[in-house]
Amino acid sequence: MPWASFDNSGFRLSRGSLTEYASSPPVRRGFCAACGAALTYRHTRRTADVDLTLATLDAAAELPPRMHIWVQDKLPWIVLGDGLPIYPAGVPD
Repeated sequence: MPWASFDNSGFRLSRGSLTEYASSPPVRRGFCAACGAALTYRHTRRTADVDLTLATLDAAAELPPRMHIWVQDKLPWIVLGDGLPIYPAGVPD
């Protein structure tokens, strides 16, 4: 699933409400309270950021990717050939 990272201070839902679930000690995942759609991901090491699922954004096509992360977990038939930086896990520090 493609995600985009944003500054947490500017994040606001345009409608509906968010329900968060602590899926593991450092991670909170947010879902639409009405339908259960996955919306957000927050990690305690990156408190200034919120990750949003691109499929939930009205204008996701206006956010071209800058890198590929967590490539170690991709399905074997996914081929990345766009020349963007590739990281096996998260973004390096």
